[in-house]
Amino acid sequence: FNSLTAQPGNRMALGLLLLAASSLAATPPPRGTRVNPPSNIRTASTHAKRRMIDFGRIPRREAMGTGLALSGALGMRVARGDEIMKYREITNAQWREKLTPEQYFILRERGTERPFSSPLYKEKRKGTFYCAGCKTPLFDSKAKFDSGTGWPSFYDALPGVKVKGGGLATLLGLSGDELECRTCGGHLGDRFNDGILWSTPTGLRYCIDGYALKFESVE
Repeated sequence: FNSLTAQPGNRMALGLLLLAASSLAATPPPRGTRVNPPSNIRTASTHAKRRMIDFGRIPRREAMGTGLALSGALGMRVARGDEIMKYREITNAQWREKLTPEQYFILRERGTERPFSSPLYKEKRKGTFYCAGCKTPLFDSKAKFDSGTGWPSFYDALPGVKVKGGGLATLLGLSGDELECRTCGGHLGDRFNDGILWSTPTGLRYCIDGYALKFESVE
């Protein structure tokens, strides 16, 4: 059998040989004979017992801590959902009042700014880039690099960035994945898989419209 296991394509053949050998070696017991299952086989009853939790054995403090952690996580998810709904219910007229014309054009109308037009293109300080519409954290300054394209570029994103789309054209580098703010749904830019041209650690390039962002420095 060693020669078979050495070849991945022979795994099925090995399994058939082992099955045939076990069927020939096993002698079925006479009808009516009670057969006890092996100790390493769980029956339906033992499986059900193992799935049951004996809450009496759980220390009181540990049980309380687990309950608080679960309720806290659930509360955070509910609050996050409420925040998203709040921004998704904002009307276009309200967005126009809230945003500048450049921000509205990009975030709400999915426009693209002129290259080299954003002041954030040359931003090199340490800090965080936020969504200009809802202040969701989107990018860390550590991931920013100079692509020479005229738009702020990053090789990685924070969880606040949502990647949409994808397909053969994206894989071939002919188009990018659209990027949105996960909270307010505002358009941010596109993600390309041509980061290898700049030797980025992820092989990706997040090409972002600077007017869709706000920057807060930690320096």
